[in-house]
Amino acid sequence: MITSKDKISKASNVRKVDPIYIQVAEGLSNIEKLQHVKIYNGRIQASNILSSNGKKEPITTIDEENVIGVELLIDVPNKIIQFYSITSSVKGYGEKMVSAVVNSVPNDWNIMVFMDWSHGFWQVMAERYPRLVVC
Repeated sequence: MITSKDKISKASNVRKVDPIYIQVAEGLSNIEKLQHVKIYNGRIQASNILSSNGKKEPITTIDEENVIGVELLIDVPNKIIQFYSITSSVKGYGEKMVSAVVNSVPNDWNIMVFMDWSHGFWQVMAERYPRLVVC
């Protein structure tokens, strides 16, 4: 059985991992379908599929078939988590990813979406999760 901790990896150039990365990565790893959560410098990617280019990167390409994934940008000094991309070929997993992030981020952090091309998804999420700010 794969535990949530077994799903989390970090890029080879990541030296010191701020606790916020661990909190968010663990929150995302609790989502059953997200089998791969990777910590990079300044971001986290999580997906059900890894790239086949040898880099073992979680796939987060929007509108890709059979992909569930999210990419988050993390600004530690300013305490901002930004949803950079999110995609789900399975209904309900977009909200599961949003919920996991919102519930794993401390209250003094801001959770933001800077570009909304979702045709309504982010507006619904902002109504359900008041901490989420859509710019």
